[in-house]
Amino acid sequence: MFVVVVVVCLAASGEQCQEFKLPGKDYTDVVSCIRDSQAEGAAWQLKNTKYTILGTRCVKDPKVPDAPNG
Repeated sequence: MFVVVVVVCLAASGEQCQEFKLPGKDYTDVVSCIRDSQAEGAAWQLKNTKYTILGTRCVKDPKVPDAPNG
């Protein structure tokens, strides 16, 4: 399964960057994941305004923590 991974930094400082996997949606193929990744990242950022997303990518079985929620 593929998941969307976001690279985020704290919005206030632009520092303390980290990767998180977005919860809730797994993709069986990378094409679907890539197609939805920008929208998934934007929806997450609307709920998590203390972060700024630098980019998204699709990863199979990532070894990064789940994204904070809220």
